[in-house]
Amino acid sequence: MSDGAQASGTLLRVERVSRDFGGLRALDGVDFAVAAGEVLCIIGPNGCGKTTLFNAITGQVRPSGGRVLLDGRELSGLAPDRVARLGVARKFQVPSVFEDLSVAENLGVARFAAPAQAALPATEAVLADIGMADDADRAAGTLSHGRKQWLEIGMLLAQGPRLMLLDEPTAGMTGAETLATVELVRRASRHAGTACVVVEHDMRFVEALDARVLVMLAGRLVADGRFAEVRRLPAVREAYLGRRA
Repeated sequence: MSDGAQASGTLLRVERVSRDFGGLRALDGVDFAVAAGEVLCIIGPNGCGKTTLFNAITGQVRPSGGRVLLDGRELSGLAPDRVARLGVARKFQVPSVFEDLSVAENLGVARFAAPAQAALPATEAVLADIGMADDADRAAGTLSHGRKQWLEIGMLLAQGPRLMLLDEPTAGMTGAETLATVELVRRASRHAGTACVVVEHDMRFVEALDARVLVMLAGRLVADGRFAEVRRLPAVREAYLGRRA
């Protein structure tokens, strides 16, 4: 960790990151930091650059400009597997679990992908955190869509990550499951200082989570604050929320 990161508690730093695809600028000088243990939501309309940002952090794409650092170590240019070995875990929107295996076995498989230096939580602790202690022996394929989402988050937690990137973790969930996911994310952030960055479209989730929110429009960050603050900004209401606060 760099001296600056140690002083500020910063885990992830995205510094003036841009990404061009031909004549299209998908990211335009994106700049923010995330502290260890912090929960951060990123919102914005489809096509604003959220997925490209996650890809730049995880090594799926290389920034055209700027850099990404984890604990002061530059990630830009590293292959995705090397980024993962440094403790960056990512969940995609569509859940991907081993349906023929039990819930506990899915968590066990995930542990094999953990970085060598990671402090791995006990399987029982992960099951409790995702609210699935009673489902340990149940085949993952029999779970509801929402519970498969929880299991996949549990599979990330089982790897002892330092940073979790969650892409629309409440997609397809019921209202009750969405609110339960708020508590799950909060618990995840307490694991050994694990930071969580969440891309989400469901404003019920974002509002209930009551975390710091970044708003993206056309590849740029246009707002940074609590949800109650950013929702009042005219540009946010017009371009994303589509309603008066």
